Amino acid sequence: MILSLLKKAVPVPKIEALDSFLFVGPHPDDIEVACGGTVAKLASSGKKITFLIVTNGCVGSVDENLQGEELVRVRREEALQSAKMLNVSDVRFLPYNDGNDYDFSKVMHDVVKVMLEVRPQMVFCPDYTVPSECHPDHLNVGKIVTESVFRAGWKQLTARLGLIGNLSDVNIAYYYTHKPNCYVGVRKTSALHLEAIACHKSQFTKNDLKSFKLYFTLREIRFGLRCCKGRAEGFRVLSPTQQHCFPEASEF
Repeated sequence: MILSLLKKAVPVPKIEALDSFLFVGPHPDDIEVACGGTVAKLASSGKKITFLIVTNGCVGSVDENLQGEELVRVRREEALQSAKMLNVSDVRFLPYNDGNDYDFSKVMHDVVKVMLEVRPQMVFCPDYTVPSECHPDHLNVGKIVTESVFRAGWKQLTARLGLIGNLSDVNIAYYYTHKPNCYVGVRKTSALHLEAIACHKSQFTKNDLKSFKLYFTLREIRFGLRCCKGRAEGFRVLSPTQQHCFPEASEF
């Protein structure tokens, strides 16, 4: 009963009620893979969307002959093509190699800088608390973005990063999460989601795409049943109030 009262007093924000979003991806394909259906739906509603890709994806490809700078170039083109398919034109790339090859403070500086420029109401990033997640870039980017949201709210903290200004009251939405508490219906955009993923030809074989289709179909139906929306994508959302000294939010 007490938890129910807390949920009513400090509710989980509704994603579709907001107007501006920053999606942060560890690699050039993560945003589309994790939440392409949601991106497409928000974009079709006229929402302001920015993609920020932290690493250049230089480590690997399904094509063993594609390496180094050529792989970076290809992955950048694939990311732009995929974003265009989802009707997103503001795509930004940070200059870091993937595979945990970067300085956290520099990445945080760049993330906060973009936040101050585009001023999103909500920032999406990987859930770094997922017990099964082993990729260092996903864990790192989730942590960095979470702290960036906090730091962006205080002029004193942005100043330590060499930046001017602040942005408070920003909501966080975690994708790749095991504890979703907010859902977006994607029945009309699930096909576009898969088409956007298919743009990343350097990363996925035809068999990979078939597996994705099965996985996302089952996952979206599972989440859709939870929210009575047919098919849905799920996120763990925290309001500004829930982001600090509010442990009950983990039960929402």
